[in-house]
Amino acid sequence: MAKNFSRRQFLKTMGITAAAGVLAACTPAVTTAPSAEKATAAPAAAVSGEKIKMKWDTFRGPGTGWNEERIKTFVEKNPNVEIEFRALTGATQQDNYGKMYAQFAAGDLGDIIAFDPSHFQFWRAIDKAVIAPIDDLVKADNTDLKQWYEQFIGLQKYKGQMYGLPSWGWAGQDTIVINAVQFKAGGLKLPDPKAHDTSMDTIAEWAHKLNQKGNPYGLGMTFDESHLVVLARAFSGDVIDADGKKCLLATDKNAQDALRWAYKMAKEEKIMPRPADVANMAAALLDGKLTMYWGGSLDARNFKRGIKDATKTEAAQALLPKRPDGKFPCQLRGGTWNIGKNSKNAQMAYQFLKHITTLEGCVGFNLVAGQGAFVRPDTVAELIKNDPIHEWFIPNLENGIPANAPSNSRGKEYNDAIAAYATKMMDPNENIAFEKGLQDLHDNIQKVLDMEPA
Repeated sequence: MAKNFSRRQFLKTMGITAAAGVLAACTPAVTTAPSAEKATAAPAAAVSGEKIKMKWDTFRGPGTGWNEERIKTFVEKNPNVEIEFRALTGATQQDNYGKMYAQFAAGDLGDIIAFDPSHFQFWRAIDKAVIAPIDDLVKADNTDLKQWYEQFIGLQKYKGQMYGLPSWGWAGQDTIVINAVQFKAGGLKLPDPKAHDTSMDTIAEWAHKLNQKGNPYGLGMTFDESHLVVLARAFSGDVIDADGKKCLLATDKNAQDALRWAYKMAKEEKIMPRPADVANMAAALLDGKLTMYWGGSLDARNFKRGIKDATKTEAAQALLPKRPDGKFPCQLRGGTWNIGKNSKNAQMAYQFLKHITTLEGCVGFNLVAGQGAFVRPDTVAELIKNDPIHEWFIPNLENGIPANAPSNSRGKEYNDAIAAYATKMMDPNENIAFEKGLQDLHDNIQKVLDMEPA
């Protein structure tokens, strides 16, 4: 694979023309699909030449050429297969899941689909018998699951069975993204971007020193689910328990200390911008309105890509501090490629799942489809050749903490409750004492966790 590997080069290598546009970059008993039970390493239809028609429904990659390239190269090896690509283009990703559930109800859901764990849809789709287990297919094919990071294979499993192969994946909001030019101008020494040796107190000190009465702000942060969980984990706490049934904020002192850390800077000292005033923290970093932004290593890469004037902006990062238990504060987030429960071609669909998740398929998924898919060590190695900044991702990909999900699959409601009440709690324009904000946040999260399963 080429050392300096571009999107256009990839498409040229695959023999197709570059498409315009790149996407911006998570109880009934479960039964096994009959076709999966009879799985063989080589699908019988591939040997007999029987014509197979499959449908691929996804909102991952449309308009980039990646989906068409994967179909083209698969069909070249399996000329008896025809795959119809049906792009899902809802206004939001959740809209697309709604459409897939409707397609399933109507008996028209594709053979190849995606119900992502980090969008809290994976477990719901399994419990509703929408997607099929693939354990027998994996065993019959003798698939080497060590091709992927162990953490992202873990995301494909539920109730003792495996239901997909990894699609996208990263370590979530695991770092402080830094404009090194402003940082150094403030007289500060840049941290090692791959080390976990910066304390939360140090980050707060930086925020104070770099804050220039809001022009620029020293540190910006969004108070949504993905940020709040990692904030709590940076202090060895969490927002909900591993079973996804109990909110911990009312009793977990570590989580409370984490919220106090943010509350002090955002609300009492007013040295962080309100999300309502800075709609896009990543853009504000590029524009010089922030010196630091709490995001992820993926955001550090995207920040570097967006720099137009290297004399004013330079990408750096500070990973959050290693915890006493040896874990790195993050929230592993990822997606999955699945086989529809009602697919009549599970064996061939599995071969296609393997095809889109190979090294070649995954590199294209990153560079062509514009996805953050760091689920394979060999893919990350190739991306490092393209840009060494990808080395910054490795520590947390290897030693990250998986996400805790609501056991009732009320992911949307869970996200909405955190975003609404945490943002309000941290808003300096709202007259809310810390204890009151904490209780309201806890109660509304628990209210969601107590709801009936979705």
